[in-house]
Amino acid sequence: MLLSQQLNLKRKGEELSLQLYEKGTEVSILDSGIWQVYRGVVQLSRVQLDGSEIVLGWVTANGIFSNGLDSSSVPYRAIALSDVYIKRYSLKDITRYPQLGRQFLAQFSDRLIKSEKLLAIVAIKRVEDRLREFLLMLKQEMGQDVSDGIRLQTRFTHQQLAEAICTTRVTITRILGDFQNQGWVYFDSDRHIVIKNF
Repeated sequence: MLLSQQLNLKRKGEELSLQLYEKGTEVSILDSGIWQVYRGVVQLSRVQLDGSEIVLGWVTANGIFSNGLDSSSVPYRAIALSDVYIKRYSLKDITRYPQLGRQFLAQFSDRLIKSEKLLAIVAIKRVEDRLREFLLMLKQEMGQDVSDGIRLQTRFTHQQLAEAICTTRVTITRILGDFQNQGWVYFDSDRHIVIKNF
């Protein structure tokens, strides 16, 4: 599997150098800088000392993420959930272009709000309610209109959903089955979740 590949595009007279990360690969974010997603979805998480991972959220097109602004010793991971095109901006780039820095500050603020929302969802006691609220959040963040609902642009496995809301895969499978029986969700031919009624 190809880990990353350089892609050069022209945008408004300037060359835009993008890295391609194929679905399932890890974006190397060990150094400082800011990464902006141009296409695709990146899942952000932290690896705890016991080896478990805590999902922090997702970054979609035009969103940003960074490891260099955090002094924590806990490893930070970014995984491509689909084929992803990303541009890395160095701290020098941001210093050189203050408007870019202001734009990124606003986006970091937005990411913080989304992380707080995910924390609030994980704190919900009933797993059914937790999953419902989580799917509604994903619908807002990465939903695409289809004829009979909103399709999540990324295919989530039951295990990924379980890890995101701190439950088991078996529980997610059971609850999604209940949601399907009630006509709230279904899976399309590519196994993407389509949310109909919540």
